[in-house]
Amino acid sequence: MKTIKSACQLHPKALEINVGDQIEQLDQIIHDTNGQDYFKKTFITDGMKTLLSKGMARLAGKSNDTVFHLKQAMGGGKTHLMVGFGLLARDSALREKQIGSIPYQSDFASASIAAFNGRNNPHTYFWGEIARQLGKEGLFREYWESGAKAPDEQSWIKLFEGEEPILILLDEMPPYFHYYSTQVLGHGTIADVITRAFSNMLTAAQKKKNVCIVVSDLEAAYDTGGKLIQRALDDATQELGRAEVSITPVNLESNEIYQILRKRLFLSLPDKSEIAEIASVYASRLAEAAKAKTVERSAEALANDIESTYPFHPSFKSIVALFKENEKFKQTRGLMELVSRLLKSVWESSDDVYLIGAQHFDLSIHDVREKLADISEMRDVIARDLWDSTDSAHAQIIDINSGNHYAKQVGTLLLTASLSTAVNSVKGLTQSEMLECLIDPNHQGSGFLTAFSELQKLAWYLHQTQEGRNYFSHQENLTKKLQGYADKAPQNKVDELIRHRLEEMYKPETKEAYEKVLPLPEMDEAAAVLKIGRALLIISPDGKTPPGVVANFFKDLVNKNNLLVLTGDKSSIASIDKAARHVYAVTKADMEIPDSHPQRKELDEKKAQYEQDFQTTVLSVFDKLLFPGNNRGEDVLRPKALDSTYPSNEPYNGERQVVKTLTSDPIKLYTQISENFDALRARAESLLFGSQDEARKTDLLDRMKQKTQMPWLPSRGFDQLAIEACQRGVWEDLGNGYITKKPKPKTTEVIISEDSSPDDSGTVRLRIGVVNAGNGPRIHFAEDSDVSESCPVLSDNTLATRALRVQFLAVDPTGKNLTGAPTTWKNRLTLRNRFNEVSRTVELFVAPKGIIKYTLDGSEARNGTEYTGPIQLGDEETTVYVFAECEGLEEKRNFTFYKSGSKEVPIMKEAPAIWSSPSPKRLDSSSKTYEGLKMAKEKCIEFEQVTLMVGSAPKVIHLSLGEMKISAGFIERELTHLQTLLSPDAPVIMTFKKAYTPTGFDLEQFAKQLGIEIGNGEVEQK
Repeated sequence: MKTIKSACQLHPKALEINVGDQIEQLDQIIHDTNGQDYFKKTFITDGMKTLLSKGMARLAGKSNDTVFHLKQAMGGGKTHLMVGFGLLARDSALREKQIGSIPYQSDFASASIAAFNGRNNPHTYFWGEIARQLGKEGLFREYWESGAKAPDEQSWIKLFEGEEPILILLDEMPPYFHYYSTQVLGHGTIADVITRAFSNMLTAAQKKKNVCIVVSDLEAAYDTGGKLIQRALDDATQELGRAEVSITPVNLESNEIYQILRKRLFLSLPDKSEIAEIASVYASRLAEAAKAKTVERSAEALANDIESTYPFHPSFKSIVALFKENEKFKQTRGLMELVSRLLKSVWESSDDVYLIGAQHFDLSIHDVREKLADISEMRDVIARDLWDSTDSAHAQIIDINSGNHYAKQVGTLLLTASLSTAVNSVKGLTQSEMLECLIDPNHQGSGFLTAFSELQKLAWYLHQTQEGRNYFSHQENLTKKLQGYADKAPQNKVDELIRHRLEEMYKPETKEAYEKVLPLPEMDEAAAVLKIGRALLIISPDGKTPPGVVANFFKDLVNKNNLLVLTGDKSSIASIDKAARHVYAVTKADMEIPDSHPQRKELDEKKAQYEQDFQTTVLSVFDKLLFPGNNRGEDVLRPKALDSTYPSNEPYNGERQVVKTLTSDPIKLYTQISENFDALRARAESLLFGSQDEARKTDLLDRMKQKTQMPWLPSRGFDQLAIEACQRGVWEDLGNGYITKKPKPKTTEVIISEDSSPDDSGTVRLRIGVVNAGNGPRIHFAEDSDVSESCPVLSDNTLATRALRVQFLAVDPTGKNLTGAPTTWKNRLTLRNRFNEVSRTVELFVAPKGIIKYTLDGSEARNGTEYTGPIQLGDEETTVYVFAECEGLEEKRNFTFYKSGSKEVPIMKEAPAIWSSPSPKRLDSSSKTYEGLKMAKEKCIEFEQVTLMVGSAPKVIHLSLGEMKISAGFIERELTHLQTLLSPDAPVIMTFKKAYTPTGFDLEQFAKQLGIEIGNGEVEQK
């Protein structure tokens, strides 16, 4: 696939075209030009075809279209079109060769031609000049000799007499009319006379069959002259009822411009197969970009136009169309010169170019730069953002840093699309449109997108519309404003911001690796902090490892094992200062620009961008940790790259990255003490205890701060290590501030738990465990007496007893552990009642045994009547206050009995209530259990003597909770854990003997909801 330079041959002067060289003087060229040479460099546009077909028909007497009005801005091809028409009108042979297919072109031999250029001011006026060129000067002499006098219609008809066709070409008439509008004549101006003469000429021509008039207009350039021409045309139209034919010579928004450029600038182009190959590659590249959603799907269609636009990119015409109406841009002639500069850029470039686009303008070439600057006066934009002789423009800086030319192409393309000076004009390109222009066989969109992103960050004059069009403007953008704030930021504020942001990024939350962060500290401050605990010092790199200031500091530091340093390899603190200044700038602007301001959205984007840039810069500069270690007996700071992997969807957590770094090989920090207990205990005994068997805990902690070989533990990690070591029996806390690594022999101890509450006979089932008694301990026991080694030995670890007291003694048969003191368990007295509703008598019972006293009037039961038999109650609701005592054990209960004839258990609605049942209350299904727990949580009900049974044999879990208040939330959490061991549908049963409710009403609601009956005498309230 050939490049443009290898596939195309230029005209000899294609790279040196100037607007001035192209200006055609109609009255000179029409008589001095060789027609064959003229059409070699002329492409017949649609506008020219229209003029020739209609004009030839008029000259042949076959059409009523008399006046042709060429309307286009300066340099739009009007003169060139007139010259072509004139050359063909006078030369039948030339017509046959060039336009032989146009009807009526051969119906006449040669036309008489009068060509007038409105920039000339002959003393004979335009009508005298026309008469002279038609060979009838004498007919009009009277209309100029004595001053300006308009020939009337009959005079013009007389001038047009004869059978020979007449073609009158009037070029650049607006300046002619405009000039005479300033020349006073009588009560008006000479322009009034000229307008009348022009109007009379038009009406006279329309009354002849083969007189054709072509007049050009300069839209908006000479307003007064243009209006006078239009007035004359309108007058002629009103008189004869026929309007002029308006023609646009060249449509700059069509592919005609490519045909003209190819005809005027190139000697030869490659054949169609080579062009088709290039079109195919571009189609493939654009299809890939559309699939990746880099460009719009419609961009693929661009490739279909390449065969008709080659060697130019199809988008070039739409970019030119954005500024074609600029007053200083001379359309066709201006475009020719502009493209000449573009070709010069391509031909002097070493890049491979396959289709020429606006991005290929080389701003380092003076003529190119000046041409683009002349169109829009954006020299300051070019110098600051795109090209400067010192390579200091923003696009140049980006390309130097990245080693390519992406930013130059992006910037030049957007500049060309921003040249319009018209009011409310469309400027710039969307990101998708930009990439459509830039993607080529050698470059996909990603590189251009990166460059564009960087240019957005740096450029001072690059803006974006609400519709997403990116363009350059004289007006400084938000980036420039922010840059001003950044440049003027006080250094102390910038330093303060850097320290604050570093402190936030590495803030110790878990305090596993360090307890405090010191960003860019004074070393005296660091020394004071390191006396107390571990700290992370963030130190500016100086190219050394460790940095010089750290090396000197570490040498004299006592608590060397408390030091952790975050630094880097390169001294790049200047880049952090720059990034911090940008953050300072957006923070300042954030307080000034309200939410309703047009720049608010862009500011928010800049704020996020600068925040991210600061973080990225910090991570690139501070990328190495230094932590204490030992090398052949010498304390050193070991370097390790900071772990840079973290979830992109979460905020950066510097502490987490430090912990990940220190807990990976080689490991300095151990966060899991239990899992690494043996290794940590060995290191502690070797490094902290040394040759001592016991040491003060404070001394051990001090040595942890000093011994660089000692691993790091989380905050209070040594306490966890010591507790676990003591629990495992390898260390012992001596209770006087000392810890020993050689514990003294342990004494045996009995641990007792109740498997059940006392039943009606007072029998309790006990479960017995021992500690420090070896693998085969002996457990002696004695009921209601003192225990000794001569007492009976438990056959297993359970005992059912009605005794008031039981003593246990554990013995280690191996003799390794000393026999400890006996452990005494005390039974509880259990009070119950049996109520006879018919006789209204109540019997009282105490288990296992004891004396009962009672009162019926609410007085202290301890001092009441001794119970000897059933108590007779009256018909009213009655509360019996009961006291029981046996050998120092005591128990109190109140039993309330409903009045005669009532079945409702009396409960005070507002008073707290204790629901105490002799036999457990059951929630006998999973649904009832969870329903009860949910209601208990809502009403803050607590339970006592709870049992849980989850699953069924053989996979069943029993959990018993003794005489302790348990919340519903706790029970629910425990069930959640237990059910992870079984299937989700495993049954759950819960029982309880006591429930504590905030009010009697809550108790009633709870029992009613779950269908549990409240027995008489089961509710206790004060």
